[in-house]
Amino acid sequence: MARSGGKWLVEIHDNVDHLEAEWSALVGQHNATPFQSHGFTRLVLRQFAPKGAGKPVVALVRPPDGRPVALFVMMRSRRHGLRWLLTEARPIDYCSPIFDSSLAEDDLCEIVHAVLAAVPGVDLLYCNRMPERFEGGPNPFVRLPNAARLRLSAWKLELAGRSAEEIVTARPTNFRANLRRRTQKLAQAHRRVFSLAIGDEIDEADIAAFREMRAESTREKGRSDILAQDEWADVYLDLLKGGGGTCRGWLSKLEADGEPIAYLFGISQGRCVVATLPASKLGDWKPNSPGLQMFSDTIDHVRAAGYDCFDLSIGDMDYKRRFGCEEIALYDALFPKTVAGRAYYLFWRLKVAVRARLKPLAEAGAGKDKGAKPA
Repeated sequence: MARSGGKWLVEIHDNVDHLEAEWSALVGQHNATPFQSHGFTRLVLRQFAPKGAGKPVVALVRPPDGRPVALFVMMRSRRHGLRWLLTEARPIDYCSPIFDSSLAEDDLCEIVHAVLAAVPGVDLLYCNRMPERFEGGPNPFVRLPNAARLRLSAWKLELAGRSAEEIVTARPTNFRANLRRRTQKLAQAHRRVFSLAIGDEIDEADIAAFREMRAESTREKGRSDILAQDEWADVYLDLLKGGGGTCRGWLSKLEADGEPIAYLFGISQGRCVVATLPASKLGDWKPNSPGLQMFSDTIDHVRAAGYDCFDLSIGDMDYKRRFGCEEIALYDALFPKTVAGRAYYLFWRLKVAVRARLKPLAEAGAGKDKGAKPA
């Protein structure tokens, strides 16, 4: 463990195994997601050491009184000839640093500079996919001049204090009617059964069937399957087998006459549930929309179980909006340390400005195309 002094004491670690107490002091209901839990982070960092996928750098920041006020989980990398610290990693959908909500924006700027000063041999710190809200209010990190809005969004469905009827009626009328009709049609033709298992309750046979269905459905859709990638598959499999501590993997299943036709994998921490990896049968089952039925049943289940939110995570798929989810803006931020890093930062700011100017034009063009009548 390396230390750097000054107004902010920065401790540098290469893992988080011994930092569970500090994690518990900082992670709350609104300033972290299951992706930022101690258990999930521990599993992810354990993947890097033996497989050489990156070099973890964990910065724990304390003021003179010794209490933890910020945690930065980062990876060393080289890009464009520069040495980077990155908060992003493939399985992590939200990569915001975790920090005490009492900190002011000026404190955050000082803390970032202290973290950069504590890590030798780097040019830049890149924080990616930071949600716009923090502790029920604006995330101060995304208000810094170093931040920019990402094109990508996250999608979240608030469940606390809402009845099942309120959640369903918030969906577009056509979508709601079509989903109800397909659900009824499936139930009339087959014995329709939904179930959800958590952690070590998940059957090994279902894990194998989920992986096979996921591989088949992603292949047919022309997408990549993270469960087929050796560097990340173990993270998800460990979560399914209860290896994430208080962050637990769950797997919901929809069956027709005893045959699984859809699975949905996710993680939960506290009162928040995140859905991440869907898989469903296509072919003859496609007209029944088993994947959408699976999402609907899972939302009903977790609401009845008392969870406060159902997070559909990042990705701008249409079905997330149709389920009545709220769009959560995501931001990235770049912090230079060296002269070379500063030069790249200025180029990055120019790219952000150009993107911001072009966005209204692209949206206007997309709106015209959507409203145009086919020839």
